Amino acid sequence: MTSFYPEIRIIFIDDGSKDETPVVIQTLVKSVVDINILYLRFTRNFGKELAVKCGIDHSTADYCAIMDGDLQHPSEKLIEAYEKIAEDNSSLVYISPLKRQKHFHQKLGTYGYKKMINSFSKDKVFLTDFSLMDKKAVDLIKLYKESDFYTRGILSVIGLKSSEIYYIPKERLHGKTNFSFKKSINLAIDGIISVSTKPLRIAIYVGIFTSIMSILFGTYLIVEKIIMGQPIPGFATLGFGLFFFGGIQLLFLGLIGEYVGKIYLQVKNRPVYVVDKQLTNGELVSKKENSIPEEIIHFQVKNQNNQ
Repeated sequence: MTSFYPEIRIIFIDDGSKDETPVVIQTLVKSVVDINILYLRFTRNFGKELAVKCGIDHSTADYCAIMDGDLQHPSEKLIEAYEKIAEDNSSLVYISPLKRQKHFHQKLGTYGYKKMINSFSKDKVFLTDFSLMDKKAVDLIKLYKESDFYTRGILSVIGLKSSEIYYIPKERLHGKTNFSFKKSINLAIDGIISVSTKPLRIAIYVGIFTSIMSILFGTYLIVEKIIMGQPIPGFATLGFGLFFFGGIQLLFLGLIGEYVGKIYLQVKNRPVYVVDKQLTNGELVSKKENSIPEEIIHFQVKNQNNQ
């Protein structure tokens, strides 16, 4: 890579790991002399998306690549991505896997999620983090300070010209992923909510539909009682109505609650991530306990009109 890119800087983001990652990275930083390395360790686990956001925030190069640390993303594809940017005059190249999962249920889940999130989003969302972008794209992403940062959604929202190439994922050399099924579900939900408010519009449509159906059902019962003279089974009708409409209300109250929760976290103006230690070329710097530098801690933008 150094023969193709004269100047390379690798930014490692440690998302509050509990293993020997700090020791390994510190040894690597001290042993490597021809590549500039920056290591940032979070005080706790803030999540994959904010780790990516942190890396982008600290990027100052002409081009920035997002790669996983499990070595399954082939670095040689970055050369092809760079050539693709020059060829298509684009600002962003997605590097998508040709094969993603081995199991059928994983493939089915990925396919369903891809269809769902793209039906909600105005712009096409690529389900890959492996990408290369120019400085224009990086500077635009830095403007987004939201606490529920979703990389794939933000990349689609910025609206810059993009291209796509493909790769075959390498086998994982060491260990196993800590990204559990629960985390995948949470990421999928956060992704859908962050890219669109269409689920709220669906709630309105379903609410209107159920209201009309309930009116028609009530009209049917009245007609059956008055005209047909048939007795109305009270407990059955009451039970059906209570459980059905109660379930609909609970479902969409939960959906609205998701959005209210996002707003609640946003207006609290908390830092979206906190860096505990910073290591560059062997020099370890611990941040003071009560000192929060602006370049390390990114606060949400305050409403100047309220001050």
